[in-house]
Amino acid sequence: MAKLLAAVLLLCCAVQARALRAVSLLPSYTEIIFELGAGSDLVGVSNFCNWPPEAGRLEKTGDYLRPNIEKVYALEPDVVFTGAWAGASTGKQLSALGIKVVALPEERSVADILNTVRLIAAALGRKKEGEALARKLSALAPRPPAGEPVKLYIEVDAGGWTTGGLSFISDAARLAGGRNVFGGERRGFFQATWEETLLLDPEAALLFSVTEREFLSRPMAGTLAAVKAGRVITSLDRDAFTRPGPRLFGEIARLRSLLHGKN
Repeated sequence: MAKLLAAVLLLCCAVQARALRAVSLLPSYTEIIFELGAGSDLVGVSNFCNWPPEAGRLEKTGDYLRPNIEKVYALEPDVVFTGAWAGASTGKQLSALGIKVVALPEERSVADILNTVRLIAAALGRKKEGEALARKLSALAPRPPAGEPVKLYIEVDAGGWTTGGLSFISDAARLAGGRNVFGGERRGFFQATWEETLLLDPEAALLFSVTEREFLSRPMAGTLAAVKAGRVITSLDRDAFTRPGPRLFGEIARLRSLLHGKN
């Protein structure tokens, strides 16, 4: 009887230890937390957290760059996940209120996403699940195909907003067998001019904010190698590809197929 009672107490303690209250201030972190099987730990997310659908039913805490500190505090979280790059003041304010803040480094490569998975899992007491998810995602990411990579223009937002070499999106393109035409830029996201894009003459264009028709209406767009080859790509999921989360890995495989016709 004593052994049974001890076992019950240990089980109760284990369950209680896992019953965390977490707030995620970035969509990618929210997606990772759900993939870890810890969605029930979440009590609040940013206004932009829309995946999985269950995230839409959680309390919203505002913009991840300027969250509503009072709202976050009112949710009584045990831990808040934020980006170290997203605003040091947020972390300082929450820490001053006695809230544990996990400020995660910016992902500049696809491999960095696996590190984020492990860090989040550790903070939630789910190291085993984190390692399993990291292995699963690593296996999904294809290796770059043999041969010359396809020169790829990536437009993440209207107005020529693209990515440089310090972005996980540029690395994702590499894994898909592409070479970001702006990959030599030692920065993450920036606004390129249309003239610069024309001069670089990409062999494929990956668009997330405009239609193919809108792209073709730009001056001299018809002269681009990408247009001549019929490789203006608008079919990938914008949120999945531009967030450093679990869904990106499947999108990399889809881009590889579109660029090289391979699985």
